Amino acid sequence: MIIGICGKIASGKSEVLKVLAKRGYYCIDADDIVHSLYKKGGVGAKKVSAYFGRKFLNKDGSVNRAKLRDEVFMNDDERKYLENLIHPEVYGEIELLLKRTRKRKIAIEAVYFDVDFLNDFVDELWWVERPREDILKVLVEERGFDSELAEKVIDLIEKPEKVDLVIENDGYTLMMINKKTPDD
Repeated sequence: MIIGICGKIASGKSEVLKVLAKRGYYCIDADDIVHSLYKKGGVGAKKVSAYFGRKFLNKDGSVNRAKLRDEVFMNDDERKYLENLIHPEVYGEIELLLKRTRKRKIAIEAVYFDVDFLNDFVDELWWVERPREDILKVLVEERGFDSELAEKVIDLIEKPEKVDLVIENDGYTLMMINKKTPDD
């Protein structure tokens, strides 16, 4: 069984992934893959530099994620271009990890799954829901977003039409609704 865990930024997807890891799931975090792609010499760093310019690289050659974020998330065309550069690389890395593992219980965390990106890997799709004001607080106070960018980023991801499980995150507990607990 492969579970896709999605939700808005700062919704608590990583917390759900940690719970599943404790239950023996092989866990894949798409954001961790992006981080590795953005390291010095990584495919992502090379692509960002080639398209957006060296001004988006740190002195060590890795991608300055905060600077890139501030630029592309305020411009839909730039954001879509970045997604088209990076998503195929992430997809390929996840596909490779899935081929290499012998685990039967797998969870993949990503901001979203759609027909063109990751949806074909999963048997079930779980959505993590968190109150907007809590997400805003995390983005501004903990992740350094300005309020305008935080509002825009929150609105970028919408809940898919079909999810198998909704998990409500109130910041203290994760509560499953709309489905029974998956078979372990």
